[in-house]
Amino acid sequence: MQGMKNPMLFAHKAALLLLIVFFTHGCSRDKGEEAPAYDPGKDPVRIGVCVPEEGISKEYSKKFLDGIRVASGIMGVINDARIELGMKDSCDSTDLDTIIEHMVQDGLQGFIIRTGVKTQSIAAFDAEQGGITVVAAGRSNPDRKPRVFRLGSSLADQARAAALFAVRSLKTQRVAVILDQDSSSCILLASMFSSELINVGGRIENITYIEDTSEEIESSVISMMQHIPDAVYIPYSEDTTLAAISLAKKQGVSADMIVSNVMLEQRFLDEGGRDLDGVYLITDFHPGAVQSQRGAALIEEYEENPKDLGSLETCSALGSEAYFLLCDLLSQPLDDVTDDAVISGGKTITGITGMSGSGRITKSMHACQIRSGIIRGTRTVYKESINPL
Repeated sequence: MQGMKNPMLFAHKAALLLLIVFFTHGCSRDKGEEAPAYDPGKDPVRIGVCVPEEGISKEYSKKFLDGIRVASGIMGVINDARIELGMKDSCDSTDLDTIIEHMVQDGLQGFIIRTGVKTQSIAAFDAEQGGITVVAAGRSNPDRKPRVFRLGSSLADQARAAALFAVRSLKTQRVAVILDQDSSSCILLASMFSSELINVGGRIENITYIEDTSEEIESSVISMMQHIPDAVYIPYSEDTTLAAISLAKKQGVSADMIVSNVMLEQRFLDEGGRDLDGVYLITDFHPGAVQSQRGAALIEEYEENPKDLGSLETCSALGSEAYFLLCDLLSQPLDDVTDDAVISGGKTITGITGMSGSGRITKSMHACQIRSGIIRGTRTVYKESINPL
């Protein structure tokens, strides 16, 4: 192992991890149901969870953890052994080898890590990997390295899904792009989208760079309108996207607008309100795409506990997906894990389609349209699922 950084501090804090144990989620047993039976003679399966708490990731991480907690109430037993789930607000190291070493030393059979947006290690939410790392160690000997799986869409997935949706579903050919010039992820996503759009038969009509000032955004939107695009693609920026959409609507832009990489969909809907009516979102999850029993159970939990849990959106669904995936992996010999084992039985919640040789979990993206009404408020309506591969 390499990359050991302050091992005593890490070990001390890792030991604190399991002081808080979540075996069942309170809201999952309120219908007279009994907790799943387990063999008290079996050692529990111990799973650790680590998430960041900086900036927008703090709200995302809370919802991510809620998804894990609800999932643990739905599945609290593996092979007759109960699951002990330990939550931790932050990781003491971003070095994967260090985390795995201490994870095994502390007797954890699995670990779920949600990396921060700014973190550039262990499956950062960048162009190539998703933002969630699932580590499956199992009850193995210490000489065998744990299996590592990556879950969550990459920027490349989002770019291709948006391009496919624009050309094949909306039948658009001429697309303009509006992006925040101060956001590296927006610039990278716009570049990837442009390449993918051309590959599937579309054309970039105009690229408009905007800054976080109302005057700059307004002049940029007016300039973009002169090109009369069929559609407008907007990589999400917390600083500029909502203002750009609002100004475009006020200026009478009739082109379809497509937004991707929104981390917190409900907050986006609440802040955007009626200005978002008709806008398309490309997301990792939508309840309308769910077909599995697990997904149905998860949706039911959120519908019955809106005050405690809020809405079921991507961050919560991915937390549940990561937990269920890890449970499935730990329920069988890790050497036998295959693509079929990962997605067998239609168990997926967010649309898992398979697994690459590097452990990257492949999945579908989901297109939905925002609708705003007086009675139901601003909501998303599922349109279709898109396999970006």
